[in-house]
Amino acid sequence: MPHLTQNFFNQDMTVATGAASGVDRLQALQALNARMVCMTVDESSYDEVVSGVSKVIGCDYCSLFLKDPHSEELVLQAAVSTDGIEAGLRISCDDPSSIHAQAFSEEYQVHLDDLTVTPGINPLAEDMGCSLVVPVISNAGPVGVFDFSYCEPGAFTQDRIGMCTMIVDQMSYSLENIRLVNELRDSRDAVIRGMAMLSEIRDSHIGGHLSRICAMSRYLAQRLVDRVGYHSVTPAFIDIIERAAALHDVGKVGVPDSILLKPGKLTDDEFDVMRTHTTIGGELLEDLIDDFGQYAMITMGAIVARCHHERWDGLGYPKGLSGKSIPLEARIVSICDVYDALTSRRVYKEAWSHEDTIQVLRDGAGTQFDPDLVSVFISRPKDLIQIRNKYPDKEKTAESVSKISL
Repeated sequence: MPHLTQNFFNQDMTVATGAASGVDRLQALQALNARMVCMTVDESSYDEVVSGVSKVIGCDYCSLFLKDPHSEELVLQAAVSTDGIEAGLRISCDDPSSIHAQAFSEEYQVHLDDLTVTPGINPLAEDMGCSLVVPVISNAGPVGVFDFSYCEPGAFTQDRIGMCTMIVDQMSYSLENIRLVNELRDSRDAVIRGMAMLSEIRDSHIGGHLSRICAMSRYLAQRLVDRVGYHSVTPAFIDIIERAAALHDVGKVGVPDSILLKPGKLTDDEFDVMRTHTTIGGELLEDLIDDFGQYAMITMGAIVARCHHERWDGLGYPKGLSGKSIPLEARIVSICDVYDALTSRRVYKEAWSHEDTIQVLRDGAGTQFDPDLVSVFISRPKDLIQIRNKYPDKEKTAESVSKISL
């Protein structure tokens, strides 16, 4: 079946033009359904669904909107032929000029045969000539809409409309499964992130550090895409490191306050205790894997927790790894962690300037840090400052700090 999927997805599909037989259409649908069954659910799932549907139908534009559970809006999840369509486009479910809102609210397909002569309608793209919007309906009611559009007006025959309606019905169950799995992942990530915040909550500043580390790790990983030597940096890798970076210091829950919050320089013995947060964090997350099975965020988080204090020259801890024997995700988080730690105020120091911190990274390139990653990280300083400004620290009151200490 996967072989059949590959064949049909790589062909120039003609099933929606009437040139293909009913058998061809059934085979194409079977191929798409087979792919839905075996594909991994991640942030690319909706892209894969829309791409597959588009190839079966053969339309010029194909897009999927799902309702935001926190607002009365339909949010663009994926689209094929995206020229002129804003990424993450939101449409109010109450918008009277939107055929998407109408199809969603009335739970019935909306077909406009000629968008060029239809007043009061705003098509997704200027060159759309006709559109068919079909609601995606689960057991609990409508969850979104599929938009099928052609550049030429009048392109939708009854046969094509029937094909679009049928394929959306076929997809509804799978789309609902993807949505529920993503909701479960988000809930699980929230619990895990809450665990990571236990180490940060003991400081008088909270909320910014983890968010900045995650955002910077994603930023640096994205900058590595298409660079020689970074074939492992896939969309999935970028998505996971953004979440797993929050776990880098989870082991600090095992470090006493007298050491973690000491305003002065640590003694050698105290620093030995501080260094144990890497092994404590790694073992904690590995125990979760042993008890509950593999989960990408935890698996990468365990690697990051153990290895983010390793050094490029081999003088780091806990294992003294060097160069590229240090996992890439740990090398990325290490740079982001040092940048944010130096530019942030802590109980034992004031915040450093961006310029002074960048100089520390330059000086450490090739000794403490991967030199190639440093050059990429510091090449666009405005991006780093923007991330810092987006996620400021939230200072807790003296009363809340005393309650936590108790």
